[in-house]
Amino acid sequence: MGETMIFPRGEVLHKNLSTAFTDFPALLSTLKTGDFNGIIEVEFPDNKGIIFVDSGEIINAEAKIGTDSKRIIGKEAIQTLMTLSNQKDGVINIYRMSPERVAIVAVNLQHEILFKGLSTDFTRLDRLLLKLREDKHNGFIEVRTKEHQAMGVLFLEGGEPVEMFTTPESGPSVFGRKSIPIFVENAIKQGAIFDVYKSQGKIFKKEIKEVKEVKEKKVPGRGEELKELIPILQEILSQAEKLVDGASRKKGLFNKIFKESLIEKSEEFTFLDPFAGEFEYREGTIHFTGKLEQKILRRGS
Repeated sequence: MGETMIFPRGEVLHKNLSTAFTDFPALLSTLKTGDFNGIIEVEFPDNKGIIFVDSGEIINAEAKIGTDSKRIIGKEAIQTLMTLSNQKDGVINIYRMSPERVAIVAVNLQHEILFKGLSTDFTRLDRLLLKLREDKHNGFIEVRTKEHQAMGVLFLEGGEPVEMFTTPESGPSVFGRKSIPIFVENAIKQGAIFDVYKSQGKIFKKEIKEVKEVKEKKVPGRGEELKELIPILQEILSQAEKLVDGASRKKGLFNKIFKESLIEKSEEFTFLDPFAGEFEYREGTIHFTGKLEQKILRRGS
């Protein structure tokens, strides 16, 4: 089942609530009403755990129980932490996080380790990432300094880096998919130790199944519409490339500027993220593997 992850901590909502004075079920009910997304951290002298909440609903949990810190996850962990919350010597911390980030950490709670203690002295991190991409790896990489201080965690879905958080010495965790290349570069430059984990996870929320079913319903005629739109966009980009590279006499200048603009736009249109690999333009041709409506593709491009 794996070891304890380095957990991200989002924006503090409540800190150091005493279980002696906190009605835990009432607290959960309030979070549900407020459509809360984030994590609830529960700490007792010999037991601790984290509950993951998406839109007010508990989707997963991890607990470490007893002096030997036995790790349990899922429904058993949820029940254990609910029971523990009645004890008087505990502390509760609540952190707000986006639903996407809650879900990606929650789904990776159940994991197995593939590579332990790899060092940048002997392992090419960039080559390892390419291998994980080829294998369409689902999981995460924990990165530590050579002094074993946590640097951050990089999450992969289908082999692609989709999210990461860094752990500064002070303050909450800092998320940022856009800074993945810089993080990887710095880890290689400074020297680091990293562990690679494979996800085996599930999250316990019935709505997720419903959302997936809706996404998988085919929209009539959408494929044909996109087939018509892509050649038009391709021609526009090809002409722009000729103009920019011709005027500057620098081959590749357009591609450089275009990639920078993709990163800027990726916050609003995630399919444009160069790391997602869904939308690419090279040598006059658009390569698009994403699934979305024609009007969104037109606006994003």
